Amino acid sequence: QVDRMLADGTANSEETCTAYTLDVAWKQILGLSLSEEEVPIFSQMVDQWIAGFADLRVVFNVFPKRSGAFRAKAYLTRKIEEKIDQLERNGPDDESTLSAMVFAADEGGEDGTEEPSKRKLTREQIVENSLLLILAGSETSASTLTNALLFLGLSPDKWMKLVEEQRAMMTKHGDDMSRELLDRECPYLEGVIKETMRLKPLSSGAPRVVKSTVTIDGYQIPKGWGVNWNVLLTHENDPVTYREDGSHMNVKDGFEPERWLDEATRPTADFIPMGAGPRYCLGATLAYTEMKVFLATLARRMDFALADDALTSGQDVEWKRMSIIPLPKDGVPIVVKPALVPKTNDKVVVSA
Repeated sequence: QVDRMLADGTANSEETCTAYTLDVAWKQILGLSLSEEEVPIFSQMVDQWIAGFADLRVVFNVFPKRSGAFRAKAYLTRKIEEKIDQLERNGPDDESTLSAMVFAADEGGEDGTEEPSKRKLTREQIVENSLLLILAGSETSASTLTNALLFLGLSPDKWMKLVEEQRAMMTKHGDDMSRELLDRECPYLEGVIKETMRLKPLSSGAPRVVKSTVTIDGYQIPKGWGVNWNVLLTHENDPVTYREDGSHMNVKDGFEPERWLDEATRPTADFIPMGAGPRYCLGATLAYTEMKVFLATLARRMDFALADDALTSGQDVEWKRMSIIPLPKDGVPIVVKPALVPKTNDKVVVSA
């Protein structure tokens, strides 16, 4: 994707980030071998399936089988099951996440006293987990990366800090880009990603049922009632970052990756873009890793600027009405050029 961006000199951030994360989805997560003709079909099916989360026919269960989302999910499920059949015939491929799930086994008796036994995931669990990983590893990651490029374009000084961190890492480790190195030695990179998710997380949250009667801000919620937690409002009201004028949620003035470098300014446990507790996002590790690799690669290999010169503040951004994570309507067009600092080679080595 970076080579294509540099060759063209311009790029639509949303399209580029989506292409990148979909490549990860079908190659790394599922381990599929798609032909050049099949790749756009797979991409279209993922788009249609994800669009179903906002389709009223699906939400309210009104003839959902007639929706494009239902047919798209059937296509993805079929692809996953075909790969499972292949793995069961030929053994693990030692590369894909799907293969790891198919051959996963826990050692130990059911009650801790019996002889050790192996308990594998059911086929249904493997399929559903794979779909969840596609969602976390493609749509949400692509949206977060798109927003990150917008925020960094609005604040070039933040982009330069990201570049300098990668230059320092390359001086010390060359072109190596292992997950361990990115996690250990790139706190600003992590701050950029987390700050992007703090400002633009999921548009809503998820439904839950109250286990016992509670009173919140003077309002009683009886046991058994349905409630919906909202990620954006939770972030907005975090006591550490909250500002009465709302500036802490402005995509330009409120974008401060530096806050993540200091315990005193770091958001509290109210930071929940990936959920929390036993329902914490299964694909969180994958999502963080692929986002770090993408932004680190960009910082090493290119410089960029927003293509819209008139876009100078967060107030100028127009957002899409329907998306799981808020996205700019224009997809964030950018102008790119090769980085000024020479690299030791043209290819970045990414190791696990």
